[in-house]
Formats: sequence, structure tokens, C-alpha cells
Amino acid sequence: MSVSLHNLTLRSLLVLALILGLSGCSVRYDKNGKILFNTDLASVLGNEVGQFTLADGSKGALRELGGRYSLKWSNLMIERPLEGVSWARIINQYHIEGHTLLLLKVATSSCPAQYRLVDLQNTRSQEWAFSGICDIGPDITASADKLQLNFKTENRIEQFNWQHGEVYHRRLPVQPQKTVQTDRQEKVKTSRKAKSQSSSKPIKRTPVKAEQPLPPKVAQPELDNSLPTEIYQPTKTRQTSLEIKS
Repeated sequence: MSVSLHNLTLRSLLVLALILGLSGCSVRYDKNGKILFNTDLASVLGNEVGQFTLADGSKGALRELGGRYSLKWSNLMIERPLEGVSWARIINQYHIEGHTLLLLKVATSSCPAQYRLVDLQNTRSQEWAFSGICDIGPDITASADKLQLNFKTENRIEQFNWQHGEVYHRRLPVQPQKTVQTDRQEKVKTSRKAKSQSSSKPIKRTPVKAEQPLPPKVAQPELDNSLPTEIYQPTKTRQTSLEIKS
């Protein structure tokens, strides 16, 4: 009886070790394109702080272990570390043209609230860090083939458009808007002027010879102070395809 109990305990330990071994592995690529199978302690000992669903229906997670954050997705155990962050959360996710776009809010050493965009497709991933913008949330517009992020500052709008796997940057001026108080002041001035004109006595005017009308003004094109659209380079592209490299 003791032998069978011993065998049962041994088998249980082996099954547990196998489960931990499979869940505690991750696949990465080094700079030379070689496959690296690493121990993924975040899956076993870390905390799962966010989940997402990929365009193909598979699941992924944002994990934290010892102050380090990483993304892991698909059945191929692909992992992508988030570098230079001390805190991270998933704000939203979008599925566009087979890509899974994750909008992340992170804390870095230079800013407590920045935004990053991660593009996942199959086993390939890209990441864009909007490092020049701090503590400003974007206005988001998503369509069937584009994701637009507008970060509005005091005097300009930093616009980032994701489309077909690339991010394009454009800087736009902020259009001045009249306030309600200004409109009220203008109405008060107009009403006072009308009252003063109605109460005053009519003044006899001497007819003046009409001047020749000026030639019509030629319509001038509006000035475009924005910078031309430019490709916004990702911080790092990770090709984690499991195809054999020659």
C-alpha cells in the first residue's frame, strides 16, 4: 500500500512539474534571429494585471513580477518585455485588419503617465512609445483600417495615425475658440451702442461723393502651419516568428 501511495505521490509531482514547466516557458528571438526558450517565472510567480484577446481569438495577458512588466500571448508562448516602465495597465484594445492594437498607460522614470501602442500580429510585435507627451490622455478615433490618437497640448495637437502596420505622426495647430464670456460681452456692447444711437438726435450730413469701389480681393489659400506627415518609428520591433532562419 505504501508503494502505491509513493508512486501516486511521485506521479503527482511529475504532473505538477510538467504543468509548471509548460506554463513557465516563453519564446523570444535574440538580435541575430535565433530562437530562445526562456524560463517564464512571471507565469508562475508573477501577478496578472491585465488580459486581452487577439484578432484570432486566442488570449494574452499583461504580467508583473518584481516590478517588471511583460506581455505574453498566443499558444506559442510568445513574450514581449515592456522596457523602462515601473507600472503598466491596458487602457483599451482594437482589432484592425488582423492586427491587435493595445493602448497601454505606463509610468517611467521621466513621466508618471505616458502612453504606448503595441501592435501584435501572429508572432510579430511592434511598440511605439509617445515619450514626448506626459500626463495627457488621447482623443481616440478607430475605424475599419485606422486608429487615430490625438494628444492636445496648449498650442498644438500631436496626432498619431496607425495604418497598415505603421504609425504616422502629424503636428496640428489648435484652433482658437471664443468663450461664452466673450460672446456675452460683445452682445452687451452691441445693445448699449444701439440704445445710444436711438436716443441721440439725428445729425444733418453733407452728401459726399461716392468713391470708386476697390477691385475684388483675390482669395488667398489658408496657411498650413502643420508639419508634413512623417513615419513615427517604433521603439523596437520584435520578430518572433518560429520559421526556420537560414
